[in-house]
Amino acid sequence: MGGESFLQCFAMAGKELESIAFIPDGNRRFARKAGVNFLKAYQLGTRKAWDVMHWLEEYPRITAGTFWMLSLENAQKRKAELGLLFKIFDSELDKVKKSGYFEENQVRLKFFGRLEMLPKSIMQKVRETEEFTQDFGNRTINLALGYSGRAEILDAAKALALDAQQGRVDLESVDEKAFESYLYTEMPSPDMIVRTSGEQRTSGFLAYQSGYSELHFCSHYWPEFSEQDLANAVADYDLRKRNFGK
Repeated sequence: MGGESFLQCFAMAGKELESIAFIPDGNRRFARKAGVNFLKAYQLGTRKAWDVMHWLEEYPRITAGTFWMLSLENAQKRKAELGLLFKIFDSELDKVKKSGYFEENQVRLKFFGRLEMLPKSIMQKVRETEEFTQDFGNRTINLALGYSGRAEILDAAKALALDAQQGRVDLESVDEKAFESYLYTEMPSPDMIVRTSGEQRTSGFLAYQSGYSELHFCSHYWPEFSEQDLANAVADYDLRKRNFGK
């Protein structure tokens, strides 16, 4: 580290890690590697998301975690697998109240994306889950379903244009903050985005919000992601100096 001490590097880091996002990539490749079917791999991947939520309890400063559970692109091109995924989502939503975890740890759940693509029964459970956790305030977990960063910006632009056309907003007064209110969810921009599987791109995840996000790439497939991998990502963030374009 060029003779610099750890504390000096930490002091340079600037803003603390408060919001972290995950691109849980590699479920299908893990299935081929491990010799299991896709359903088993997706189940393990879902279980891993629960693990990571628990591991985040070790970092009280991290008050928001975001998981890209289903991309819009994959939902469109892998329709044969959607039934499997929806079955898993349905089962996992049932666990929110039963587990006691969210109430005990005061964790709020928020969902975003083109949620209208979900089956009506799952949409109902999504609404019930959000209502059940809406007053919990220690940490927020955001789950992206049917999500695409480009689609989010496009949908926001359409909604803004409609409001302008109908006289509900003056375009001259629209600034970044006003535009952000049209995005799927008013969430803090992620300080760091972690992607598993060794791929080194964001694939448009949180395209608007991630302009200054730090990126961390892990070689493990998502079902293999470990508590040490999370610790490595947090330590990596703490050693970085964030200038925010200055």
